[in-house]
Order: sequence, then structure tokens, then C-alpha cells
Amino acid sequence: MVFCGKCGKDNPMGAKFCENCGATLEAAPVYQQPQTTYASGNWLSHEHAGFLPRLIAWIIDAIIFGVIGWIVSIPFGTNYGYGYGMGYESGFNLGGVGTIITALISLAYFVYFDGMKGATIGKKVMKLKVIGTNGAMPIGPGPGVIRWIIKIIPILNLVAYIWILFDAQKQGLHDKIANTFVVKE
Repeated sequence: MVFCGKCGKDNPMGAKFCENCGATLEAAPVYQQPQTTYASGNWLSHEHAGFLPRLIAWIIDAIIFGVIGWIVSIPFGTNYGYGYGMGYESGFNLGGVGTIITALISLAYFVYFDGMKGATIGKKVMKLKVIGTNGAMPIGPGPGVIRWIIKIIPILNLVAYIWILFDAQKQGLHDKIANTFVVKE
């Protein structure tokens, strides 16, 4: 309906003149939904993070997971206690269980922080964000899982980070496959 500002009558949509008083009707302004992607919020214009800040972020996350892995693995008798009454000597070794639990915690950590929040603890410390190549942030769980899978395969992880040194957009192999960038805040 189109409202007449002169007499107050509602007129059919598209009417040029009021049916009641004949006044010229002005079209209501068209409402446009604001963009909600971070592309409009300027994430794509941020500088891409290079090798060194990303390496430092990775080291921070690796330290976090070294401690978590050690704590989780102790009850299962892994090589952390080898020679001290735990591990192979005592015949008690379920270390694979601790490894699986640590891997699942790692998956949850990276998918949640990279995929749903845009940055792991290491990236937050280094003031970095993970965004989609289309500017979307957060990237979502799918790209988060893809990035994690590349990182847990040792040779691919090495290639992924070395790739950053030679790529014009500073994307690692895991970034290219998951369609993501890491940018500075």
C-alpha cells in the first residue's frame, strides 16, 4: 500500500495519484538489506599475514597442544613416562587412546577457533584472523576441518607453511584448498 501524505488514505501499490483526494503519491523508498559479510566490513582490504607471524602463532598453538597432549596421554601410559614405571616396561601402554583423544581435542580446537571464531589463541596473540577468500568471517566448520586435515599430515603441514613464503597472496597450501586467507587485524 502507498500512503497519501495529504489525506491519509492507503492506496494500492504502484498508484501515482491518491484515489481519495487526487494528490500525487511519492513512491516509498526501497529498503535495502545491509550487507552482513565481512567483505563489506573491509576484511579483504587487510594486509595478508606473512610467514613469520603465522609461524609464531603456530608455535603458540603447538605449545598449547604439547601440554594438552602430555596431560591427556599420561593416564594411558605413553612414552612420556618411559623408564619411570610407566610405558613399555610396566606392560601398560594404551598411548594410542591418548593420541586419539588429543587429535579429537585438536580437531575441536581448530574447527571452533579458526572456523567459528576466526582465530586460534596463537593467532589472537599475533593479531591475525582467518577469513574466506570472499571476505566471509567466520569461515565456518567445513573450511576449518579442511585446514586442520592439511595441518595434521606432517609433510603437507611443512609444504603448507613453506608455500606461504613463495605465494603472492601469502596463502599456505591449507589456505588455498580451504579458500581462506590469514590477515592482520
